[in-house]
Amino acid sequence: GVDHVDIIQVHDMEFGSLDQVANETVPALREIVKAGKAKFVGITGLPMKAFKTVIDRVAVDTILSYCHYELNDTALIDLVPYLESKGVGIISASPLGMGLLSNRGTPSWHPATDEMKAAAREAAEHCRSRGKSIEKLAVQYAVREPKISSTLVGSASPQNMIDNVAAINEPIDEQLLAEVLAILKPIHNVTWQSGRAENN
Repeated sequence: GVDHVDIIQVHDMEFGSLDQVANETVPALREIVKAGKAKFVGITGLPMKAFKTVIDRVAVDTILSYCHYELNDTALIDLVPYLESKGVGIISASPLGMGLLSNRGTPSWHPATDEMKAAAREAAEHCRSRGKSIEKLAVQYAVREPKISSTLVGSASPQNMIDNVAAINEPIDEQLLAEVLAILKPIHNVTWQSGRAENN
């Protein structure tokens, strides 16, 4: 029932050819914009190097990076000056690390290493021992970086979304944050491979 979409994105581009994304896919999406069916073109993915590989060759309006601006991984911030220089808007997704930073723990398919999962469990337990929620802390931490335009949080639970909105309107517990960051320091910016090896 809509006549256009605001952003049309090349999703998880690391699973395909980045040459094709730059030479064919993004230009095809620009034609969709010219036709009035979309307003902006974006690219999404996990490997940080993939963004620069594409943006060095073709203009995009936005990136969506996930699991790279959260309590245990802030690699996205290093790319911000480059993105700003190119006029690219930044969407950071999954501040809970696809369940890594949660009391329920990671789903069976989660690609994090055992070391990452163990550190995250320790951090979640530390929060619980203080009567706090690692999920709340993670959301608060992710949204407080002013250089990141938008933080995307997904949930199947309306109550979780209500809790997230409430959390970002409360001050962060700086002492707890420092303690959790110390627990997670051994896995800071540790990630996993996604998609084709050459795109990582």
